[in-house]
Amino acid sequence: MAKTLNVAFASVMFLLTSAVVRADVVLNVTSYSMYNGGRGGFIYQDTGYLPCVANDCTTTGAFLSGGTGQLTNGNDPSSNWDAGQGPSGDYWIGWDTAETNGTDPVVTFNFGAFDTIHSITVWFDNTLGGGDVGAPGEILVDGTPYVPPQDTSGPQGYTISGLDIAGSSVDVQFDQGADPWIMIGQVTFNGTVGVTAVPEPSPVLLLSVLTGFILLIRKRASSI
Repeated sequence: MAKTLNVAFASVMFLLTSAVVRADVVLNVTSYSMYNGGRGGFIYQDTGYLPCVANDCTTTGAFLSGGTGQLTNGNDPSSNWDAGQGPSGDYWIGWDTAETNGTDPVVTFNFGAFDTIHSITVWFDNTLGGGDVGAPGEILVDGTPYVPPQDTSGPQGYTISGLDIAGSSVDVQFDQGADPWIMIGQVTFNGTVGVTAVPEPSPVLLLSVLTGFILLIRKRASSI
């Protein structure tokens, strides 16, 4: 009987433990790869990307890989794209459909572990009625499209939530809308590190196990 009680108690503890939801954290991007941005009235290339191979970080449309740069350096955009670059020169990466590799750019973000992504926040700029700079028509996450606000002007963060993407990398594609230019700032990921989401036990199952455990205790007590 003691062994049976121990097994039942262990089952209850397992269910209670698995029901604990781990708090989301900002996931660490170890590297990202993409085709570099371009140039307009200002420089909209990922000039802070390291390692910068053969001046690729200052070359329009050059392929960048193996490092990180302006998209994940923690500098949230605070000024419009037409105010110039930020204090450290690294607020916006811009792609133009008329430039080399500038149409619907895809960025592959890599993580240090098999993480689970629950939400993604993308900063973009949108100039209504001028400048040829618009909000992305779509943001695709591993091929699934999401449409950010199209009618709000200025820098803004757009969060895609309700995700459950487990893996060591994710593709994020930024499609131009009606305007040829898109400006992307920070991209951040929230989720759990190094684990796959564990489904919570149903209330019915948990109640059933608890009821069985109580009945075992009562039966044991009545036999003493």
